[in-house]
Amino acid sequence: MNFDALPLDPLLAQAAKACGYETLTQVQAKVIPTALAGRDLMACAQTGTGKTAAFSFVLLQRLLNQPRAIGQLSALILTPTRELAIQVADSISRYSQFTELTTLAVYGGANINPQRKALARGVDILVATPGRLFDLLGQHDLSLETVDQLIVDEADRMLDMGFVRDIERTKRLLCVSHSTMLFSATFTPEVKALATKMLDNPEWINVTSASSGPQIEQKIYPLDARRKAELLAELIGRNNWQQVLVFVNTKESAERLHRELKLDGIKNAVFHGDKTQGARNRALEQFKAGELRVLVATDVAARGLDITALPLVINLELPDEPQDYVHRIGRTGRAGLSGVSISFVAKQDETALGAIEALIGKTLPREVQPGYEMGAPLPARYRELDTRVTSKAAQPKRGKGQKFGSQDGRRGQSRAKAPQRKAPQRKTSSDKASNDKARRPSSDKGFRGKR
Repeated sequence: MNFDALPLDPLLAQAAKACGYETLTQVQAKVIPTALAGRDLMACAQTGTGKTAAFSFVLLQRLLNQPRAIGQLSALILTPTRELAIQVADSISRYSQFTELTTLAVYGGANINPQRKALARGVDILVATPGRLFDLLGQHDLSLETVDQLIVDEADRMLDMGFVRDIERTKRLLCVSHSTMLFSATFTPEVKALATKMLDNPEWINVTSASSGPQIEQKIYPLDARRKAELLAELIGRNNWQQVLVFVNTKESAERLHRELKLDGIKNAVFHGDKTQGARNRALEQFKAGELRVLVATDVAARGLDITALPLVINLELPDEPQDYVHRIGRTGRAGLSGVSISFVAKQDETALGAIEALIGKTLPREVQPGYEMGAPLPARYRELDTRVTSKAAQPKRGKGQKFGSQDGRRGQSRAKAPQRKAPQRKTSSDKASNDKARRPSSDKGFRGKR
């Protein structure tokens, strides 16, 4: 089925053509006709399958059909992350480029005043993260009474992040008669329970499977955990990779890898929750523009980022939750294009890998890189590091009250073996007590006891 077969306004059909949309994806073919009829729905679809376009054209068509004032807030889209809010708002703006409808994204990590002023001027569609939405509701008198379309994107992620009460509270603030659409990448029991509670006689649409998609070639590279960054840098140079999204689990790991790649002369940036929104936006735009070869990211980038024709995703560290693996590699192989995913797996990662393979229903191929075989002798720099660590661990611990840099130059000298300070030869009745203390052994010559 093609886009031109849909009952869309000519202005929306023109925008779809300008955006390069011709054939409907599976989720679009099932969602758009149902949602245009005004029914609530729960749709489960993998990332990169066109679900944003599916719900966007629906809400735009319904807004154009309504007898309403332009600039009256009528549609609300909730997203779990700032990046997804920005991306969805940009997409809707492109789809509505030939109409007078306006869209605004509001999210935390940015100055609230420009967002507040834009709302005051009037918008038709609001894309929001829950935290910033309730800032505007509580502090700036935003009203949702005219909103008759609610879309919850990445519902499973919203649940993971603890936003379920915010979603329920939002629904109570909308127009009494409104429609709701939930979209999720996974069909967990929690998502089904939320849909059952929130939706009115919904249509259930499931166009996903346990597999992460046939367009993504998935590989496993087994190796020693200490050599992951080394292999990554070598592969980037050897294969002349120009655009690589690398996932790690923590911001500390991201910063550490950023420094190591920089030392290897590989231009890269980090993308994690401690970065300001401006810094994250700049890093993403530079990566998209080809100014960076590597973007090192935590799972904050696992959902919502749409990078056109991204060829390669690398899991330097496997995620704690197997579902996050599917979302990570879903950044490549989007919109029918092919992609490659490579996961670096050490011995301690085997349990996490087993959970991932159980989820996707297949065993991923292992490819051992020459020189990085398990159990192979480590390069000299690693052996030297191990020697230093072992030598340091073998040194006895410092005794209580003992100082580094004592006169004998030894660290960790025990009190029992420390040289003793001789008692004075001359005694008087006035210093008898202090001479008794002087007979006690000290930890070293530089020790000064409490007087």
